[in-house]
Amino acid sequence: MAEKTEQAAGTDFSPLRSWIIRHPIATFLVLVYATTTALVFVPKGLTEPGLLPGGATPHGALENVFGSAVQAFIVTALIGGKAGVRDLARRSFRWRVPLRWYAISLLAPLLILLIAITILYGLAPLRALAQNWLLLFTAFLPALAIMIVLNNVAEEIGWTGFVFAQLQDRHGPLRAAVLTTLFFWLFHVPSTYVETRSWATTALVLGIFLLPHLGSRLITGWLYNSSGSSVLIAGLFHSMHNATVNPTGLVAVLALPQFEVLLIMAGIVVLAAAIIAVATRGRLGLRRPASDADLNRG
Repeated sequence: MAEKTEQAAGTDFSPLRSWIIRHPIATFLVLVYATTTALVFVPKGLTEPGLLPGGATPHGALENVFGSAVQAFIVTALIGGKAGVRDLARRSFRWRVPLRWYAISLLAPLLILLIAITILYGLAPLRALAQNWLLLFTAFLPALAIMIVLNNVAEEIGWTGFVFAQLQDRHGPLRAAVLTTLFFWLFHVPSTYVETRSWATTALVLGIFLLPHLGSRLITGWLYNSSGSSVLIAGLFHSMHNATVNPTGLVAVLALPQFEVLLIMAGIVVLAAAIIAVATRGRLGLRRPASDADLNRG
């Protein structure tokens, strides 16, 4: 991706497009933050649950689709042309990956959470799960479907498929995840304010979840690299996480306080991310390029 940008930079373009080619991430961030800030002023009805299944809001869908995915494709078109757009589209919807990555992204978070809450709360949540099993189909799965279709896959197109991938080419996977965390964290400022309508509460909530945000970027980066650059797999993990902590998702099925489930999932994400970072020695599943000696031996 960086190579295409460098090649394009050598072509005679207008000063503005030349600047965009030299600074693709800065361009993306300007477009994203401008869009999300503008969406703060949408009618209040679009920010409240009820219009979409699973507690999702039109504001959230607009933010992720137009504030993340669309901007990623716009900047990619400017710096890489049609070839760049095709590459991002292929990576965004790459579904032909080993089945284990679907299991890891969709089932692992759910199973680990069930184990954790059983340890913390005993069998009461599992009894609630047995009693409220119908909510799996009327609440949890609709929430998961909305997260996949309208929210988190689109979100990851911008933050994993574009920002993380670009930064990884330049700085390596671990530093790319840390840098992406900062920009991704700021991305949530307008939406958190829309939910709370309080800057103090927004600062508190985002402060509490800064470390889990880093954990999520490490995990999504690892899933993306390990699955062969599949943004879809990273997005499925993100969707499952959000459907799990959504008040009308798994929280409703288990009959547990949402904030407690949020904290438990945050701890799981941070712990899992630390294990992944250590186990991969900071490579997050990215294969090392073959050295000249390796090529000569081949």
